Amino acid sequence: MASKEEVLKVLNELLPTKAKDIDDKNLVDKDVIDRLSSAGAFNAVSLGMRSVYEVVREASKWSPAVAHIIMSSSTVALRFKEEGHIYSICITEPGGGTDIKANLKTVAEEKGDEAIITGEKVFASNAAYADRFLVLANGPKGPTLYMVTRDPSVEVEVQDLFTFRGAGVSRVKFNSSHGIRIGTPGKGIREALETVNYERLGYGMIGLGIKEGALEEAGSKALRKVIFGKELGEFQGVRWMLADLEIRSRALDALIRDAIDKAEKGGLDPYDAAMAKLLGAEVAQKATWTAIQIMGGTGFSRGSRLEWLARDARMLDIGAGAREVLYDFIGDLAVKKYRGA
Repeated sequence: MASKEEVLKVLNELLPTKAKDIDDKNLVDKDVIDRLSSAGAFNAVSLGMRSVYEVVREASKWSPAVAHIIMSSSTVALRFKEEGHIYSICITEPGGGTDIKANLKTVAEEKGDEAIITGEKVFASNAAYADRFLVLANGPKGPTLYMVTRDPSVEVEVQDLFTFRGAGVSRVKFNSSHGIRIGTPGKGIREALETVNYERLGYGMIGLGIKEGALEEAGSKALRKVIFGKELGEFQGVRWMLADLEIRSRALDALIRDAIDKAEKGGLDPYDAAMAKLLGAEVAQKATWTAIQIMGGTGFSRGSRLEWLARDARMLDIGAGAREVLYDFIGDLAVKKYRGA
């Protein structure tokens, strides 16, 4: 049985010493993945939605990359109620990810529920570690979701990004790969977005974890520093910066907890997920720059915890749906609400 406490124990034991190496190498060592797996980090259904996101938050204090591996895999497990695997989400094509339908070139030839899938995906989460791939492809009735098991027909090339290094984000080629249809024929885009909503909510938790890690780093090293005869933490300007972050974080935490409560009773609200992602990005980015400001010149040290947390915070505005697209999505609801439609 998966245990949140066991997963947290492994994370807190490994990440403070492994996070820099993960970022440097753009890879999580197999022994770390194996230890997380043995602790139950990829058993999302057994852990439960709330525990999964608490684990994601804790991991993000040191390694948003490891948090992303757990979160993305759990997204698929929670959506399709099957655990014990590391899942990769393969939606985005080389032509772009915002307009999914227009850029969808991957095809699936079906024979019953089985399919032969050919095509290429980019920014595929977890692909470096995954043994299962959730793939959006054009089937006989249009965009449809398929599950592909890793074998030699699946080529994975890790992408050398400057953010979420070690998260296993990859270019994936499916060369007549065997898959099983798991979605409704022709409804793949809608079902893919329903899956991504779990990821968006998780991005909110990553934002909270990044904030906590950044301020933990800066606070212990700088807030007691004496400037002009007074500790840095006594200056009103510093206190106001921290107060603003605490207010935003408390609001985000409440939003996510409420979203989980609703999801456990009747399904995840896509507006909750979108708002959590947007606010998570704001909190993470504001926190990392505030931490650097508090640290002063030492905040710009190359290879520091603050450096990779600041780089990772930027991803939250783009991954799983660009900020502008989500603002338009939420704004459409607001217009209908206030004009009485």
